[in-house]
Amino acid sequence: MALTRLTTLLLIGLSALIFSEMASAQNYFRSPPTEVSIHNPSSTEGQRNRTTISIRVPANAGAKLEHVVLSQLSSLDRWKWGRRNPEIYLGDYLLRHRGEPGLSKAIVTESGNELSIRFDPPIGQGRQVNIVFRGFNPKADIYQWATSLIPAGNDPITSDGPTLRLSVYPNIDYW
Repeated sequence: MALTRLTTLLLIGLSALIFSEMASAQNYFRSPPTEVSIHNPSSTEGQRNRTTISIRVPANAGAKLEHVVLSQLSSLDRWKWGRRNPEIYLGDYLLRHRGEPGLSKAIVTESGNELSIRFDPPIGQGRQVNIVFRGFNPKADIYQWATSLIPAGNDPITSDGPTLRLSVYPNIDYW
């Protein structure tokens, strides 16, 4: 009887240990960031821009935000993110707020249709990050991106975010 009881307790303990290891093997957002927006105060083609992506990580996210990927959708022309790495700042979006360089690294694929931004250090729960790019507006069109949000940690599970949209208007002189 005692041996059966001991064996049962050992099996329960072993299965609990295995289950907890399996459960913690991947990092994921319990409540993924869904408040993602894009701002561009200059909306005419060819104008210098200050494109800002804002992401609010929920207080109950369950993980920090380490990486975001924007995949451009349905446009012949690619968005011009600029040549330098972006600046970032924490807090609410402000039109002219300056960010700090060196806290993120952005990579645009050769085809130009995917932008990958990695944060160092990752953005904590309950914080909003604003990523500022400086470049020039491309040709007049509607530009859209699918967003993917990746938590910090080993073997992360990606969460899909909202679709972002910007309009760029033609540069027409009214003479």
